[in-house]
Parts: sequence; C-alpha cells; structure tokens
Amino acid sequence: MSTSPYLFPAAEHPLAQASPTLKLREAVSGFGVALRYQERAPSPPGTPEGAWCETGHSVFILSGRIRYRFDDHEVVAGPGDMLHIPDGPAHRHKPSVVGDEVVRYVLTEFPA
Repeated sequence: MSTSPYLFPAAEHPLAQASPTLKLREAVSGFGVALRYQERAPSPPGTPEGAWCETGHSVFILSGRIRYRFDDHEVVAGPGDMLHIPDGPAHRHKPSVVGDEVVRYVLTEFPA
C-alpha cells in the first residue's frame, strides 16, 4: 500500500472507548479536519442529556437511528442519511440514539 497524506489506514487504529456510550476511531489531517468513525450506544434510562455541541460536522449514517436536537427543532436520521451541521452557537446540537440499536456513522469535524 502506498503512503499519502490523504489516506487514513483505519485498520491500524483501534476503536477507542471515548465514553460509556461512545466508541470512535479518529484521524486528524494535516489540514485540521478530523475524520471519525463512531459507534454510539443508547444511553441507559434516566441518564442526563449531554452537553451542547457547537462544532461543525458532516455526518453519514451507516446503521441505526440518531436524533440531533437543536434549539428550535430536532431531526432523526437513519441509514444512508447525510447531515451537515455548521459550527457555532446558532447551530448547537445534542445527539442521542433512537431505539435500542447502536448507531454507526462517519463524520467530519471542521476546525472553527
């Protein structure tokens, strides 16, 4: 396999446990963009909602269903859906799993 600043050999990076409900594999490019594969499990009943996120993302859902709550609405995305959330407080959001299935998705995170 050739080397390139554009290639991320994901198999060389373990799936890390970032929180009790989130596993991720991350590559940060020399361009400041993070590319992540994430697996988000449903939160146990009674778990408090997480903090607001103000980071910009583009997301591609592989499996499962995820809800993004915004100040003025919410959206549910499933397999094959793509979202783009700009960065900043006007687009702050909170993700949560819909149902009992782990959500598997790929996202990019853009520098502010």
